[in-house]
Amino acid sequence: MQRAQLDVSKAAEVAREWLDRIATEGDEAILDYIRTFDDPESTVDRLRVSEADIKEAYANVSDEVLGAIREQIRISRAYHEAQDEKTVKEWEIETVPGVRTGGRIVPVDAAGLYVPAGKAPLPTVAQILTVAAKVAGVPRAVVCFPPTAPNYEIIVAANEAGADEIYRVGGIAAIGAMTYGTDTIVPVNVIAGPGNPYVQAAKLQVFGKVGIDMLSGPSEALILADEGVNVRYAAAGVLARCEHGEDSAGVVATTSLEMAEQIKEEVESQALSLGRQEFIQPALENYSAILVFDSDEEMIEFANEYAAEHLVIMMKNPRKVLEKIRNAGSVFLGEFAPVAVGDYASGTNHCLPTGVAPKFASPVNVGLFQKKMEFQELTRDGLAALKPIVETISDVEGLDAHKRSVQIRFE
Repeated sequence: MQRAQLDVSKAAEVAREWLDRIATEGDEAILDYIRTFDDPESTVDRLRVSEADIKEAYANVSDEVLGAIREQIRISRAYHEAQDEKTVKEWEIETVPGVRTGGRIVPVDAAGLYVPAGKAPLPTVAQILTVAAKVAGVPRAVVCFPPTAPNYEIIVAANEAGADEIYRVGGIAAIGAMTYGTDTIVPVNVIAGPGNPYVQAAKLQVFGKVGIDMLSGPSEALILADEGVNVRYAAAGVLARCEHGEDSAGVVATTSLEMAEQIKEEVESQALSLGRQEFIQPALENYSAILVFDSDEEMIEFANEYAAEHLVIMMKNPRKVLEKIRNAGSVFLGEFAPVAVGDYASGTNHCLPTGVAPKFASPVNVGLFQKKMEFQELTRDGLAALKPIVETISDVEGLDAHKRSVQIRFE
């Protein structure tokens, strides 16, 4: 199965050139980037979204949309707060009499949250990232989005979710500004959010100076369907992924050749009435498929190997199948859990690992914006108990100052 996971090598050189300029030229390079790719009329005073801009955004968002955004945030916050509450924030243990060790979890000082707005404005990304960061306890959450349009919904969603600063800066410029800082934008500690290959290439290059969430590629879904499933639902799920972009993937795995044929017919039929044909048809041709397996076991084995961003289990006992799933970004159980609810409404974080990344990476979560520290507290007797280990191993490693730092406390 071919995957459209981002190949950022072609974008890497362009990203490096702009990042180098941003690191040395600051706002001047940011404005040059924006005027080149997004808004020829941009000025430095327009980079930060002001209180007046926020009021303008609210005036241009309908009550219905505002209500939906607020309900999104309420549900998202409930999910992430539960996630945070189940995290042990501090613990300790006495490993040797007089030696207590443990750990603490604390939030990062500042989080940079990137919201794409190229193919479509994504206010849900603005709220879900901001909610996760603020629930984590981050005192400064910074949202950046490209000034390709007014993007009022993004501004409102970010503000409602508690963003502390919002900037009209997109692409490589946003990643560079949040990493190196400019006169206008103070740097952050962690950057999260999806984006095109140039955004992802920039994130990879600044990793180490800041933390990043993951390499986020094109959207994808794998649907596991056994006999008797509603083929119309399965077909709709395929098309919902394909409309994201021509590099997206909608894949179905089933044990029924007859059902595979029915799903294919449904996909072709439903596609005719949809918009975004420029994305749907190439995605169907390039990265989507309906696969027929000999058994449920083979189908599940394939699911773990494919490691989908979204895994939809439309089978008779989805919870039982879930127990066998090791590799997936977000899992949707049953016929009434389409991926769209994870995108918009269920509260789970929809910024997910793609490609084969679910084999080693996790969705954006509260923990991304927190870090762990260790601590140890020793009495004199506790140090005396560990003294022979330090002396022996420091001799092996040839670090006599290490040994001396312990011995001096007993002289």
